[in-house]
Amino acid sequence: MLSNLKSLENIANRPVIAYTAIALLQLKAIWRIWDYKDLANGDTSSYFLTAYTWSKSAVSDIVWSPLYTSFYGFFINISSDVYAATILHRIAIVFIATLLVLAVLRRLLPHSIAWLIAAWWAILPINFDTLYEVHLFSVIPTLVACLIVLSSTAPWARGVAIAIMASATVLVRNELSLATAAFACMCVAWEIWQYRTAEQKRPILTYALSYAVPLVLALSLIIFFYVHSIIKFPELSTYAAPKHTLNVCQVYAFGYQQRYSDWVGSPWTECQSLMKRQFGQEQPTLFQAFRANPSAIIEHFLWNSSLTLNGIQVSLFNATSGNINPDYAPVMLKAKWVILPTLLVGMASITGLVLIYRDRRYWWQFWLKDKALGWLLLFCVAAVGFFVVIPMQRPRPSYLFALSFFLMAILGMSLFAIAQRWKRLQRIPPVLSLCMIALILFLPSYYTNVSTERRLLSFYRFFTPFQETISQPNTVFLTREFSSELCSFLRDEDVCQPLSYSDEAFFSSMPADTPIEDFLNQREVDLFYADKNFIAKFGGDSRVEKLLKNPQEVGWRLLSIQNSDAFGGMLFERISDSTVSFLSDIRNNKFKHTGIYQDGWIGRKSSFDLPQYVQTSKLVISGTIPAYKNPNFKPRLRVKVDGKEIVNQEFPAGNFNLELEVPEQQGLLSPNLNFSKVQSLERKRLRSVSLIFSKAQSLLTPDRRRVSAKLTFIGFKENG
Repeated sequence: MLSNLKSLENIANRPVIAYTAIALLQLKAIWRIWDYKDLANGDTSSYFLTAYTWSKSAVSDIVWSPLYTSFYGFFINISSDVYAATILHRIAIVFIATLLVLAVLRRLLPHSIAWLIAAWWAILPINFDTLYEVHLFSVIPTLVACLIVLSSTAPWARGVAIAIMASATVLVRNELSLATAAFACMCVAWEIWQYRTAEQKRPILTYALSYAVPLVLALSLIIFFYVHSIIKFPELSTYAAPKHTLNVCQVYAFGYQQRYSDWVGSPWTECQSLMKRQFGQEQPTLFQAFRANPSAIIEHFLWNSSLTLNGIQVSLFNATSGNINPDYAPVMLKAKWVILPTLLVGMASITGLVLIYRDRRYWWQFWLKDKALGWLLLFCVAAVGFFVVIPMQRPRPSYLFALSFFLMAILGMSLFAIAQRWKRLQRIPPVLSLCMIALILFLPSYYTNVSTERRLLSFYRFFTPFQETISQPNTVFLTREFSSELCSFLRDEDVCQPLSYSDEAFFSSMPADTPIEDFLNQREVDLFYADKNFIAKFGGDSRVEKLLKNPQEVGWRLLSIQNSDAFGGMLFERISDSTVSFLSDIRNNKFKHTGIYQDGWIGRKSSFDLPQYVQTSKLVISGTIPAYKNPNFKPRLRVKVDGKEIVNQEFPAGNFNLELEVPEQQGLLSPNLNFSKVQSLERKRLRSVSLIFSKAQSLLTPDRRRVSAKLTFIGFKENG
């Protein structure tokens, strides 16, 4: 029986089997993530802006993780659907990280233990269900650098590892700078020691090239992103400063709220008032804050450090026995069952490390000598997380991926040392191959037991038909929630201006005698989403009633109504003078069109994709047919809407104005909707309108263009 298990272990330890098995296990853990995971808000929506720009025009932002945003941009090129691109890039990061974890562990530990630790990593929801993808992405360069160091003892491997870490410092996470510098010093010391003890010494030039060439390539990569960056010197330092000061503001405010109840603002959007009170500046640097109020910053550091065990427990077990959240996102608190695995992991790790220290000469020669720099690299990154990130930020698991991986690897090494000391335990590894099979077969997917409400995704899909309107640079978009995210995800070429009324304070300043449409116009709001909570609160208010019931009378139009168990509301757009804006819309390519010049002249054939808001609106076409050479010029005009011909007649030279009934289209709004009865409606539909003239003529010299007419307006106008 034991021999059969040993044979099974040998098969399971083969690289192709081990990597395939861990990939299958990871797939099982995240299965149906695409059906349950919501569209990420916050940081991801901000990074999407740069990723989108990179995907369209190869323009980056050197300050905000350009390596990550270019990776994200690759998936935006694959799929134009924001959710598909976002979930695909998350899945890719998860699999890359997990496979790298196994690759590094197989070089640090015996293969069976390496697979077991990698499986632990793969099934931890905190790793694949992390709030923002950029944090998991940031551990990938460290794993790649460690893998290269462990793959070769030649100097070039260490040079490449330092170059990767240096690139990651600039292009991914700036806090890696301390770990990179420490590891570089260790590598230099290692080279000196190797050179002095080697019987056959390598030429000094070999060492120089082994480090210089990778560093030059790393510098070239950094320069590449800098050249493509929208921000350059001398504005770079001014632009980068808020990245640090805003972070200090937010993390201090969040921790302060956990300790005290005398400040109730939002740590993310209103932290400046607290910082002004505590430090005399709205967004001081950490040094400025410390200088202004050292006791407050020391208290902040001590508070974060006191949550270290909570953060490590969440990193290793996805829950904590403590009652204070070490993260920003909700985590499982007061989970008493976590105490036992915490004690077991701690005792096993300490025991193993003591055994290794006692027989350190044996372990150095037997196992650690060729792996020492890999361990040192992991230690450098983990130490920065433990001694710098935790006190300054907080022990947030998303910031501690490298630390949690290091602790897992330490546990694996300790188990190896314990098994070497007690020979009976060496019978266990063959059984691990059975565990591999059992995990793949019986592990339930994490996403079968989570909430199915995907609120942001539902909002995104509801507002997607309004992308052209929302994404205009001067569009002020007012919603209760997700206004910033929607402006990011629904962008076209420009970003709208988000505005939120989440705390009702926005409308509390509305004067008692001011109609809401005037109040919105004063704030230059172009799009207003009145959710069902707003309607329930203000629906009977005389200042709001006209906008809700007869928006056209007050200069607004109802674009769409949404009603569901989870949320609902009405979307309004402020009406502008379409006739005035028509030619500027042509010049700015605000809607698709062919066969028309920027001054309004059209040839024999032209086409337009035009928005129709309500079913009763008419297609209006106005313009002039010239008669320069032939006063009897009388072309025939055919007008098609969605391929169906609605006009076919001759027009004499001169001005013309058509108001045409068009075929009805499903999904358009009725002009007299009752909000409470509407179940599901979509916004305006784009109607394909084609103008086909039977003949054209040349304009007067020197303009020799062949034209049929000059348009002054084409579009849908509502009756009345």
